[in-house]
Parts: sequence; structure tokens; C-alpha cells
Amino acid sequence: MSALDPPHVPRVVVLGLCIAALLVLVPFWTPLVLSIWIGHSLRRMVPGLTRLTGRKARAAAVLTVALVSVILVPLGLVAISLIGDAIDLAKRLATTPELKTMFEKLVTDGAQSTGTGGEAPAPNPMQLVMKHGDRAWSVLSMVFAVATKVIIGLFIFISSVYVVLSDGPAAYHWLERHSPLEQRTLKRFANAFIETGHGLFIGVGGAGLAQSIVATIAYIVIGVPEPFVLGLLTLAASVVPSIGTAFVWVPVAIGLALTGRTDAAIGLGIIGVAVIGSIDNLVRPFLAKWGKLDLPAFLIMISMFGGLALVGAPGIILGPLLLRLAKEAIDIAHDEKHGVAPNLPG
Repeated sequence: MSALDPPHVPRVVVLGLCIAALLVLVPFWTPLVLSIWIGHSLRRMVPGLTRLTGRKARAAAVLTVALVSVILVPLGLVAISLIGDAIDLAKRLATTPELKTMFEKLVTDGAQSTGTGGEAPAPNPMQLVMKHGDRAWSVLSMVFAVATKVIIGLFIFISSVYVVLSDGPAAYHWLERHSPLEQRTLKRFANAFIETGHGLFIGVGGAGLAQSIVATIAYIVIGVPEPFVLGLLTLAASVVPSIGTAFVWVPVAIGLALTGRTDAAIGLGIIGVAVIGSIDNLVRPFLAKWGKLDLPAFLIMISMFGGLALVGAPGIILGPLLLRLAKEAIDIAHDEKHGVAPNLPG
């Protein structure tokens, strides 16, 4: 072999090293995937910030990440607090032997009687925010003490968003040149990958967020204990098409009726049917224009639950992602078999 000949590496060595590299990344695949989705969505901010920072793209990327961190980190801390409260609520309800008592406990635990009809006063939103804020910081302290993986995951997420913003296009072009897949095939998988992120955040999460906001406001006005926790549960239940949010507000309405608050129960029922339940049919199709996920709503729900069963909480995004990529692979194989020209979006 001539000294000028390019070096030769056996394919088995290349495959083995690639598998080993993927195994190293697997523990933190969730923040990596989320950073790519969010970074891709934020890339439209970089050109404008680049002009403000004297055409320094990396400075614009740093500024974008800083802005995102200021918004997302506090929201994440409050979410951690609410999840803890939701777990506590579930444990209290699970220890209740009778169904009637469980419904009553759902709307009376932690409430303060006014002495007139047993109705609880509407909670002060500022007090609730302060309560969850205090708990969020205590949870953060606990996370720093015992959950190193969470801290590293947050660091990886923020760093990866910066890398996507500053070097994302260059990394994708490198992948195009070196991937064993054809360029058009790789582009279709990349588009399906990005589409899944947009679909989950906008098409699925956007409609669920709208429903949970309306439900939370209703819980606050009616005076239901822990309205933000119930709002979070409403958001989680919204992944079930059409009837998901009813799994939360219907038991609350039943509990209100059983405790003598008939007017509040009727009001919540009307809001649940006319507003909360209708948002899914009105808002979701509207949001689907910007966050189209080319999968039936039923399969999205099943894939989320399947992912949860397989890998826990990260399965909420892993299930739909794998299902969407599998569908794209089947479509590509079908197009190749029948000689269909690929339709690649920009």
C-alpha cells in the first residue's frame, strides 16, 4: 500500500465506534433532542440579534440562550413543584377507601371554611405563586444535593441550544456529506424529526396548554383547593383526544356537588363542556397549521403511553418520535419501490 493511499478502517470498527458513541449519548438523549427542537425554532431570532450585536453570530446565540434560560428555568422550577404537589394529591386520593369520600377530598382538603355554607374563599393567586415559588427553590436545593443527573441534563440542554444556534447548519452539512444515507433520504428524516417537535409542542402541547389555562382560571374562581395542580393534571390529560380533560374536571364537579356546592358544580360543568372541551376541537386544528404532526391523534396518544411504559417520563416524546420516524421510513421505502419522486419541503 502506498503511503499516499488514504487510510483504511474496517467497517466493523466504524460501526462499533459509532454504536459506542451513541451509547455515551443515550443517558442524555432527552435534553439533546429538546435542544435541537427548541434551537431550530429559535434560529429565526438569531439574524435580528446578530445585527444588534455587531454581526457577531455567536454573541447573538449566547444572548438568545440567555433569554430562553431566563424564561424556561423558572418555569421548570415551578413545574417541578407542581409535579410534587400532584404526586402528593394522588397519594392522598389513593389512600381514600370510599369513592364518595375521594371526590369530596378532591375539593375540600386544604380549604378553609368561611362558616357560611362551607364554601372556601377563592385562593389568592399571588399567595399560590409565592407558595410554589418557595417550594420550587427548596426543590432546586434538593436537586443540587442529590440529583446530579438533572443538573448535568440542564447544562447539556442550555449548551446544546447554543451549539444548535451557532453551529447547527454546519453540523447538518457535515452529516449530509458523511452519512451513509442518501441526501434526499436524510433530509426527509430530518424534516420528520423537526416536524415531530413542532407537532408535539404546538399541535399537542398548545391545545393542552389552552385547555389547562382555562381550567385553572375556573378552579381559582370557583375556589377549588390546589388549582394549579389540577391545571397541570388537566394539561397532562389533554393528550387523550376530545375527552381527556374531563378526567380531571368531572371528578372536581362531582366533588363540589357532593359537598353542597351545587351552583359551583353546575358552573364548572358548563365551562368544562362549552369551553374546555370545545378548545380541543377549535384550537387544535388551528394550531395544526403551524405544528402539523403527520400522525392520527389516537396513535400519538398510544405512542405517548407506550413510551411512558417503556422508559418513563421521557417516553412522552420518545414514543411519538419513533412512530413518526418509522412512518417516514415506510413512506420512503414505498416511494422507492414505486418510483415516486420525493417531495422535500424546504
